[in-house]
Amino acid sequence: MTEDHYEKYGDVPLYFSHYYNFLFIYKSQKMENGDQIFLQLGGNMEKVSAMIVDVNDPLTLDEKSEDEYAYIKNKDKQVVWKQGIPPEGG
Repeated sequence: MTEDHYEKYGDVPLYFSHYYNFLFIYKSQKMENGDQIFLQLGGNMEKVSAMIVDVNDPLTLDEKSEDEYAYIKNKDKQVVWKQGIPPEGG
C-alpha cells in the first residue's frame, strides 16, 4: 500500500461481515467517494482455529498482519487496489 493509501485508508474501521470457506471477511462502510475496503483473514483450518474474532471490535489496515489479503473496490465495484495473496479459501 502506498503512503497515500495508508494516509487515506489506514485507520478506517473494518467490521466483521461474514465467514466463508475458512475466511473471515471484514469490510468498511462505503465512503463518500464510493470506495469500500475489504480484508480477508484465515484461509485454512490451522489459521482459522487459532483466530479470535470479536464482531464489535473493528480492525484497520494499519494493524492487520503483513500476510493477509486486502483490497479496495470503487463505486463501480472494480478493484482499484490490492495487497497480499488471496488466502487458500478465497
